[in-house]
Amino acid sequence: MKPAWKEFLIDNGAEFEAEKLISFGNPSRENRIPPQGSVLSDLSDRGIIEVSGDDAESFLQNQLTNDIRRVSETTHQLSAWCSPKGRVIANFRVFKRANSYYLTLPADLISSVIKKLRMYVMMSKVNIKDSSENLIHFGYAGEYAEQYLKNILNKTPLPVETNQTIQYGSLSILRLPGTVPRFEVFGDIDDAMSLWEHCNVHAAPVSSNGWDYLNILAGLPVISKDSSEAWIPQMLNLQVIDGVDFQKGCYPGQEIVARLKYLGKNKRRMYRIEIDSDKLPQVGEKIYAEGFTDSEAGKILTAVINPSGKAEALAILKIAHADKKLSIKEKNITLLELPYPVDDSE
Repeated sequence: MKPAWKEFLIDNGAEFEAEKLISFGNPSRENRIPPQGSVLSDLSDRGIIEVSGDDAESFLQNQLTNDIRRVSETTHQLSAWCSPKGRVIANFRVFKRANSYYLTLPADLISSVIKKLRMYVMMSKVNIKDSSENLIHFGYAGEYAEQYLKNILNKTPLPVETNQTIQYGSLSILRLPGTVPRFEVFGDIDDAMSLWEHCNVHAAPVSSNGWDYLNILAGLPVISKDSSEAWIPQMLNLQVIDGVDFQKGCYPGQEIVARLKYLGKNKRRMYRIEIDSDKLPQVGEKIYAEGFTDSEAGKILTAVINPSGKAEALAILKIAHADKKLSIKEKNITLLELPYPVDDSE
């Protein structure tokens, strides 16, 4: 994190433990704010990979699950990178600034993903580097966030559709999917400070846990170090939320991903759940179905404490067990709705 940005956040009430932003003074209150109220969330704990060079587009096109040719300075996308076995190593929000592509992902995957990606560069004119410290990154969301942001940006057209991007000064502002209007902001520190201060008039600053909760509400999977190479794209619902293009051609693991779509049937997928507990489960922690205690029914992907004070999560479950009585460490689980339909017959 840039020292000047950290100082700015502290001046706005942020409390840190080492380099991690813990809260803006009242963690329990902050957990209760989204999605009812507008929130600002510093996302400096996320990683950003920059891919540039004459062959950047063709390189990413040959590696990622989505059609990178659709990404421009006005359009971003969700995508993933798979192992040759079709398991998702990492998934990204991919956007473009000037002539560079930027891929956002959890910071704990940055070094390993960059190292592995560089192995595929060979003779291509591609540069891959960690740009996490080069761009300020924060989120802005809320029921009236779109209206407030429209007023702040004045005559600059707002990204009104999911996956739209606008450039505003040095800032890239991305419209994200979700049950409430959501925007992610990337850019230089001076413009980022100015926009934060304007948004802060109508929003409550919260830690990135608040943003994680909004991702869970939106049914957006996030692969971290502990879940890397555990799931194929369809198990993460990526085919439903425009994270896979089945017409784009080859990429690592493409044959396995395509075979499941055209010749097989998915036996696991991602669900949104609430656990009757105020304790966070770990990534990969096992879920069991009543009557099937000899084998797990699923595993936790991501989890947060929701506004009701309970653990809410995205979990990969066996479809055949999803209608059973589920539990984790003897705590009951309730299935919650996702904001998009998933056809389990496919």
